[in-house]
Amino acid sequence: MTWRDALDILAVAVLFYYLYGLFAETRALNLIRGLVVYVLVWFVADKAGLKALAWLLGNAATLGVFALIVVFQPELRGVLERLGRGRLAPGVLPSEASEELVRGLERMAARRLGALVALERRTPLGEYAETGELVDARVSARLLETIFTVGTPLHDGGVIVRGDRFLAAACVFPLSEREDLVYLGTRHRAAVGLSEVSDALVIVVSEERGTIRVAERGELSPNLTPSELRVRLKEVFGAQG
Repeated sequence: MTWRDALDILAVAVLFYYLYGLFAETRALNLIRGLVVYVLVWFVADKAGLKALAWLLGNAATLGVFALIVVFQPELRGVLERLGRGRLAPGVLPSEASEELVRGLERMAARRLGALVALERRTPLGEYAETGELVDARVSARLLETIFTVGTPLHDGGVIVRGDRFLAAACVFPLSEREDLVYLGTRHRAAVGLSEVSDALVIVVSEERGTIRVAERGELSPNLTPSELRVRLKEVFGAQG
């Protein structure tokens, strides 16, 4: 074995390891495992001279590729977006904006005002901002409460935060299609849905229970207290003045 062969094997191993990491937190992981088993059976059938089985598996694979692209389009899109994040600067959330945000969410939870707030990180959320109304205003607790007050024109939808600014309000986020989340309301499924296709940290306040939860990487956190939310924001964005 030459050094080129060793380098080639190492490169392939790193590629598969990286791809596994991208799919590890999606429902596509079980699909990948199934595909490995499928390919192994196909290989064994071909080598064992089982021509009918090998022919059937080969032709089914051709149609299966197109079916998988359609069924797992959200996951594939999420993976492609993750591949491009490294070229962008990480999102920021100054400490003053973080405190204003937590203060507003705390008061809204106490008043049972529903809210949906997406904090932009590496993945640009411009396409979702375009579905709502441009705000471009400094993050403040009072403005956040005003936006989500029932009956106001912008209360139905999500708010996108970029840095220390409210970028847009009344934005439409993609709903998660996970079957285990069908019991959740629209806001919570929208929070999970956006976190599935981006690296945004999405905060949702329940108007029924007055609870605060965070969606990240397709997962919804348990109920958080305002203090726990402050800690989570500091973990994600750091202490930025």
